[in-house]
This record gives sequence, structure tokens and C-alpha cells, in this order.
Amino acid sequence: MNNSSPEFFDPQAKEAQLQHESQSWDTSQVQAALPGDIPEIDVAEYFTTQGDAALDAVAVQLRSACQETGFCSIVGHQFPSSLIKRAFVEARRLFALPTDIKHSLLMDRPDWPVKAVGYLAVNNYKLPARDKGNLNETFVIKRDHQVGLEDNQWPNEDQLPEFRANTEHYAGQMENLAKRLLPIYARALELEKNFFAPAFTKPLYRLRMTHYPLIEDKAADEFGIAPHVDTTFFTLLAQNSPGLVIFSEKRRCWIHAPVNESAFIVNTGELLKQWSNDFFISVKHFANNNTGDEARYSIPFFFNANPDYKMECLPTCCSAENPPKYPPISYLQSQGVVQGE
Repeated sequence: MNNSSPEFFDPQAKEAQLQHESQSWDTSQVQAALPGDIPEIDVAEYFTTQGDAALDAVAVQLRSACQETGFCSIVGHQFPSSLIKRAFVEARRLFALPTDIKHSLLMDRPDWPVKAVGYLAVNNYKLPARDKGNLNETFVIKRDHQVGLEDNQWPNEDQLPEFRANTEHYAGQMENLAKRLLPIYARALELEKNFFAPAFTKPLYRLRMTHYPLIEDKAADEFGIAPHVDTTFFTLLAQNSPGLVIFSEKRRCWIHAPVNESAFIVNTGELLKQWSNDFFISVKHFANNNTGDEARYSIPFFFNANPDYKMECLPTCCSAENPPKYPPISYLQSQGVVQGE
């Protein structure tokens, strides 16, 4: 442990700070994305060859993206497109269920022992917590060192046949993809490629299915999901229609994220920002509902280290001139408090 590390980190104060800051973010003007605003990174050669040269080449690109934009688009990931399409089918099936069935799965209901899993109705005040409700309905599952997929809330098989099996399979494949990306992140931070492996033996992840209903008119301070930053190591987003808006640190403006159904949008979260001593940035973003003919759906996968793994400032991200800004701390002690774990 570096003796100059701070001794205390207050996650609740951090969340209060982020909530306060989010209220001052002017989201009224959104620009079209320009080429390069969200870098596209092709991981196919590394995934195919597992060669060090291919790894280092893609790591250079990721390093630049995580320092400058906080977002990138991953292609060549070898994730079956059929699984992504199936996940969107399952999301539509779920949200088409009768209201009483969905409400039987409400998140944080008193008679369910696991927090932060299940269903949130439209105009909810969670994830993120803001003064105005989020204009989406959401279904969340999670898995960690203590919570298995069987501990989540699921519709009965007769209510939604094969939904659980298909969703569990998708989540498992997403975990595999996320772990395959870890060596790239390690090399991007000039670490040995397997550096992160001990921290992700039983990672916490959340899979969130989100439905943004059609909205004909809304107030300027209403959002499909309010402006926020993710608390994750990184987030992998599958989307098939426009709606995501991110803040471009390079252009100092909000931009519409382009849609590529064969790509995953990847963004750095607060956990990796904190672990890297703010070397990588975590970027604010929000999502809006469609006003056209079809509702919008998105399926983010929130990926975190083992919840109880104590993260010391990465050795390549601190020095005598740049001492650690955060104490050695686990996800549960930091971002997990914000998430209500």
C-alpha cells in the first residue's frame, strides 16, 4: 500500500456530488457525432490469434479511447448476432407482459431478500436516483460471489416460456466476452496482460433490459434515463435504435451516439476511473425515448470486479508526483453503496 493513499472514501458523498452536478448539466443542445467521436476498435485479430503484437496494437487504441472519450465501439468481438437479436426479442416479450405480472417482480419489494434486482415501472426514481422519474421500464438481474442467477426474480415459466433460460445464457456469454476484454484493458494500462484475472474470478455483473416507450412530448428536464455516469469497471451496451447521448470531452458538447447493431458500445465506469487514479475517464451520458413509430430498447451489461476485492491504485497510475487519490477499497465499500448493495 502506498503510504500517501487517502484513508477514507465516502461513496454517499460522491453520489450526492454527482447528483448535484447532474442538475447543472445543460442537455438542451445535442450535436450529431462526427467521425472519430466514438472510436471504433476491432478486436478480431487479437481474439483470433491471441498474439501479443495484436494485443498491444488494440490496447494502444483502447488506451486513447479511455483517456480521451471514455466511450468506444467494439467490433470483431465474435459474439453471435443471433444471441443479441434473441435478447431483444426476450426484452420485448417481457415488457409486453400484463402489468400485474411485472409488478409481482418489483425491485426492492419487502418480501424479496435480494436488493436491486427485478422490475422498475415507467417513471421510476432508481438507477439513477434523480428528482424526476426516468421514463423507462427496466428489468435487472445480477450475479456475484453471494448471489446466483437463481436468486433473482424471474417470471414463471408458464408466464414467459424460455425467458429465463435464454436470458441466463445471454448473460453468461456476455460475462465471457467481458473477461476476454480484460487483457486489453491491462495492456492499455501498461500492466501484464493477466493482471486483472485475480480480481475477476467471481465478478459482479448486472444485465439490464430497458424499454423506452414512445413519448410524444416531454419536458426539457425529463429523460428516458437521466444524465449520469456508470459505477462499473466498464459497461457493454447492445442497442438497435438511436437514443443514447454522451458528452464529448474533446468537443465539449453532447453528441448522439451512432447505432451499429453489430457492435457493442463500451464505456469506462467510476470503478475503473477510481482504480486507475483518474487516468481513464468516466463520461456522463443519458438516453431519450423515441418519438417515431417504435419504442426503443437497450440492453446494457454492467461489469465489475469481485465485490469484495480490495483495489489498490494501479502501479502504473501513481507515483511520487501523482500519489493515489483513493484508498484501497472494494466495490462493495465504494460504488456498491451507491447501487444499494
